[in-house]
Amino acid sequence: MAKLPSSIKKKQSKNSSKKGLLQKDIRLPFIKEVPDKEVIEFTRTLAVMLKAKLSLVKALDTTIKQIDHNRFKGVVEEIRKEVKRGKSLSKAFANHSNIFDSIFIQLTQVGELSGVLDDILLRLSSYLEKAYKLKQRVKMAMVYPAIIIGVAISAVTFLLVFVVPTFVDMYQDFNAELPAPTKFILAVSTFLTGNFWIIGLILIVLLFTIRNFSKSEKGKNTLDQMKLKIPYFGELYKKSLVGQFTKTLATLLQSGVTLSESLKVLKKSSSNTILTSEVELMSSSITKGKSLNKALENSRVFPIVVSQMITVGEETASLDEMLNKIADLFEEEVDIMVEGLTSIIEPVLIVFIGLILGAIIIALYLPIFELVNVVG
Repeated sequence: MAKLPSSIKKKQSKNSSKKGLLQKDIRLPFIKEVPDKEVIEFTRTLAVMLKAKLSLVKALDTTIKQIDHNRFKGVVEEIRKEVKRGKSLSKAFANHSNIFDSIFIQLTQVGELSGVLDDILLRLSSYLEKAYKLKQRVKMAMVYPAIIIGVAISAVTFLLVFVVPTFVDMYQDFNAELPAPTKFILAVSTFLTGNFWIIGLILIVLLFTIRNFSKSEKGKNTLDQMKLKIPYFGELYKKSLVGQFTKTLATLLQSGVTLSESLKVLKKSSSNTILTSEVELMSSSITKGKSLNKALENSRVFPIVVSQMITVGEETASLDEMLNKIADLFEEEVDIMVEGLTSIIEPVLIVFIGLILGAIIIALYLPIFELVNVVG
């Protein structure tokens, strides 16, 4: 396996610094510049065109015609111009590192150096698609409960801010003592309506504080640790990290990248600081001549079964195949956990929301029931 030359990273920073203020695109936060599906489709189409023995420029021409996303079409047109001027495809991708990550760029470079760019791009598209599906499954598991809880909070807030105040005016004419649950609901409603803007401002400040904290090195590390410790969700997140890591490492090894170089690429591309630090330790251990399974000892992310399977892969000289098996195993476990979560959490949350709303409604109408009993 050939070691890759490291020449792309410096050019990325140079090219990005050349852009003037007016040339920079205005991008909305939380919205991805180019959807993953567009990149996957582009990679697959380009690979098929190259398989059909088209030249790289003609393959890019054909691919551009099939892109619907305007921003991404402009990016690929820029890449085509750069390739036509004589620049390599991997270097052209490196100028758009916000769309094409380090794994994408490195594998493209491997394909160019080995003369099998079409095969590498096909493998890359398959890898990207599997990674995308895994990411979507985990997102669904995380986002679905958040949406349900958000709807519940919105419904309760609406009742307390807009509905309950009408009962406050009505109950002021009552001479009788109100029940404790009703007093509590009315007090909460009065507090929310009287301090609505202050509470909103506090929430906005809190949101920005958490966002800025999460961007700092200490904050990101703290949040990444918390993600791994959340009951059930932490285990789901950990399994997805293991599946993604092993699939990526297998793809890099099968494409001809050395183990040490693959770990360097993974260290740059990892989104979790805990995993990044562990990959750094792996890379250091491999450089010192240790085996990969030894480097996984005392890991906070990788369970012992991964180390055992990697040991078998190293002993049988089939590490890439074993890594693929590990990835498939953990992807299946993620699927099972997601299905189990969605089947359990929906009825639980519906009952929970029903109880809260029911409690509020009963507390509001309790004085009316008591009044009817007194009149009766």
